[in-house]
Amino acid sequence: MEVRVWLAVVLLGVAGCATNPVTGKAELDLLGEEQELALGAQLYQPFIQDSLGPIEDEPVAKLVEKVGRQVAGVSHRPRLPYQFTAVNDPAVNAFALPGGKICITRGLLVRLESEDGLAAVLGHEVGHVTARHAVAAYNRQVLATLFLTTSAAVLEAKEVKGRELIWVGGLIGTQMLLAHYSRDQERQSDTLGLQYAVAAGFSPRGMVETQRILLALGKEKPTFVERLFASHPHSAERLATAELLLAQLPPEVQERPLRKEGLLQATASLRQVQPAWDEAQEGRVLLKQNRKGQALAHLAKARDLAPKEGVIRTLLALALWENKKENEAREEAFAGAKLAPRVFLSRLIAGMMSVATDAAASLGELAAAEEILPGTAPVPFFQGQAFEHLGQRQRAVEAYREVLRRDPKGELGKAAASRLQALGSR
Repeated sequence: MEVRVWLAVVLLGVAGCATNPVTGKAELDLLGEEQELALGAQLYQPFIQDSLGPIEDEPVAKLVEKVGRQVAGVSHRPRLPYQFTAVNDPAVNAFALPGGKICITRGLLVRLESEDGLAAVLGHEVGHVTARHAVAAYNRQVLATLFLTTSAAVLEAKEVKGRELIWVGGLIGTQMLLAHYSRDQERQSDTLGLQYAVAAGFSPRGMVETQRILLALGKEKPTFVERLFASHPHSAERLATAELLLAQLPPEVQERPLRKEGLLQATASLRQVQPAWDEAQEGRVLLKQNRKGQALAHLAKARDLAPKEGVIRTLLALALWENKKENEAREEAFAGAKLAPRVFLSRLIAGMMSVATDAAASLGELAAAEEILPGTAPVPFFQGQAFEHLGQRQRAVEAYREVLRRDPKGELGKAAASRLQALGSR
């Protein structure tokens, strides 16, 4: 029997089946709920920090958590350890990781007009969790990977549903967790989101309202919704479906009033600085397109509109650095780190930009970055550089060895190996 076929047979033989909580049907289960929860918990902080950190605003955090728990509490999996976090990303997006770890971005939150709209968004994400859509994507990707590899580590795996399978998932990459869901999965999550919102007492008109907002924004500022449309494609068809679902509900449910005041009060401070964040988003997009001068102009304007927004100061520092204005970049980087002390990017950039000019301060920022998000490769790499500037050769060697441990085949790992060779160590 061909090795790949044999491997698939072995896998299917040892893997379990589970009943989908939503459909009630038995499905292949390569992960299991325990590993699903562990994977979501492990990835939640990295994804939060990739989204520029949590929004440090208590009314916002409380509102998102409250509405999220209301819809999750009436879902098909109410006992999961749900967490709901509002993050600083100015792009319009929301996403769910396995096990009930859910985020909504600043860019989407400020464009919603009612708690009912928020309930529709969070209910949709809860629907992805309860229907185990990310887990289904994981199953597909693992099977595809197994058909493409004869890795001894996989062939020797004894407990397919344990750590070994999560290791296989590491080969695939975590993007599958934010998969491009099928139309049927999106429809199912829309239906579930509406069902959960209504069961929690919200107006179903919140979903229709939200679909209209997103469609209009997609036409007006398409770059703001690129990530959302990549993982949660919206269309006129989905708006029509939402209107159809609304029409099928009892009149007394359809007529529930939208709850606008609570959302507007809780997000008032966010809305006040939103023009600055819109400029910042324009700058981020331009910077990715290597249009450095234009990016700098937008980010400088964003800073002037909201000088106390630390993440904006960090993004401006990056633009200044790219435009060879290193002294100004360092000033903005330290301002960003001071104003956004819980954001990994802000502390990392301040540490990176000050390696050569103030190595001691650099090490302080990098230590803070490591505490926020342990285990990344850039932190020990720049620590190694700072130690070199301080003449502390052995500590630099230890830092570069740590980079090799964390990123053995990546670009930083190669750079660390080069520095170790230059320092006469391996």
